Amino acid sequence: MMKEKKLEEVILEYLKEHNAMSLATASNGRPHAASVFYVNDGFDLYFMSSPSSRHGKNFANNDRVSVTINEDYCRWADIKGLQLEGKVEMVGGLLDNGEIATAFVSKFPDARDFFKNPGDMADLIADKVAKVRFYKFRVAKICYIDNSLGFGHKDVIELGKS
Repeated sequence: MMKEKKLEEVILEYLKEHNAMSLATASNGRPHAASVFYVNDGFDLYFMSSPSSRHGKNFANNDRVSVTINEDYCRWADIKGLQLEGKVEMVGGLLDNGEIATAFVSKFPDARDFFKNPGDMADLIADKVAKVRFYKFRVAKICYIDNSLGFGHKDVIELGKS
C-alpha cells in the first residue's frame, strides 16, 4: 500500500496525463455510460455536456455517478487506472466559467474555436455549443488500480461522503 500523500501525488499526475473519462450514470434502474473530456482542479473534475443529453437528464434525477479513467491495454500486468465515485453538479454555462474554459483551452487547444468562434462552425454545431454547460464531478472515493504492483493491486482514498 502506498502512503496517502504519495498516492495523492500519483493520482493527480495520472489525472493530468489523461484526457477522457467514462462517466456512468443511472436513472430509473437503467445504466448509461458516456465518454467526456475533462480538466481537473485537484480531485474535482470538470467536463462539458448538454443538460438534454441522456447523462445530463440522468444527473437531474440522480447526481451520484461513477467514473473510470484508463488506457487501452493489451496485457493484464500493464493495467493502471482510476475508478471514482462521487456526485455531479451543474456549474453553469461557458460565459459563467472563464477559469474552467481557460483550463480546457490550455489542455485542449482545439477547444478555443468551440468557445470563441461557434458561429464559424456549422449552424448545428453552433446551436449545440450554446446549450453546453460545465459540470463538476466532486470525487468522494478514488481507487487507483496498478497491476504492475501485483495483479489486482488497488489503493483507495476516501475524500468525503457521496
